[in-house]
Amino acid sequence: MKVFIAGLGLIGASYASGLSKHYQVYGYDQDERTCNVALEKGYVKAIGLNHLSMCDVVILAFYPTVNIEFLKSHKDLFKSGQILTDVAGTKSFMMKEIEKIIGDDIDYCSHHPMAGKEKKGIDFSDDQIFKHANFIIVPSIKTKSKSQAFLKEMGDLLGFKKQSVIDMEKHDKLIGFTSQLPHAMAVALVNADDFEETQAFTGDSYRDLTRIAMINEDLWTELFFENKCYLLEEMDKFERAFDLIKDAIKREDKAALKALFIASTEKRGRFR
Repeated sequence: MKVFIAGLGLIGASYASGLSKHYQVYGYDQDERTCNVALEKGYVKAIGLNHLSMCDVVILAFYPTVNIEFLKSHKDLFKSGQILTDVAGTKSFMMKEIEKIIGDDIDYCSHHPMAGKEKKGIDFSDDQIFKHANFIIVPSIKTKSKSQAFLKEMGDLLGFKKQSVIDMEKHDKLIGFTSQLPHAMAVALVNADDFEETQAFTGDSYRDLTRIAMINEDLWTELFFENKCYLLEEMDKFERAFDLIKDAIKREDKAALKALFIASTEKRGRFR
């Protein structure tokens, strides 16, 4: 199996590192240094767009809008029967654009590796970040059985824990809550800090809540805007839930506050 990875940043390079143990991996990145590092580390057998056509699978690992532009610019390099997938963090807008670009002879199935770091670039690549993480498969109108079977195999090889199959709209709605909202909360919490002594008074709770506030501003700006309808809905829901706590404190309503604590404890206790 020959796999081509377009985009060798943190996730693309981490894929290349892990998949090179099982497949022949080729790659491309717009940054020359990144390409050289990928070769030096042995992540890829060779670099260059000239290798795309001979590969069985193409993985798009750029930002969503860049994935679209890459396909528009290089669609003539794709061959009939190829499997096409991507690792983008939002799906609906990008997938619909990709479906317009590719022919029916391309087997396109998207997916989302629920893993990452607070750093960006190939220098921080590490295929161990996928171990025990969740792996979401998102079929398109161009998806055939071959691409889904490959993604399930790839997920297993990279060490993902649980695999789920979901449509693009449900994916974006869930990601708005489980990923984007927590990132927005972490950013707001850190930016709300006006204490000089915060570091000396920080415990595990603050560190755990704010770890993801160290954020890739280019990527997450794009993801937030592309998913703004779902994200804003989740922000409104969170604000309403936060106001229940705030109101209980204002009214000194111990019973109401304890009820909220009990509800969250029970709900989080069922989380596995």
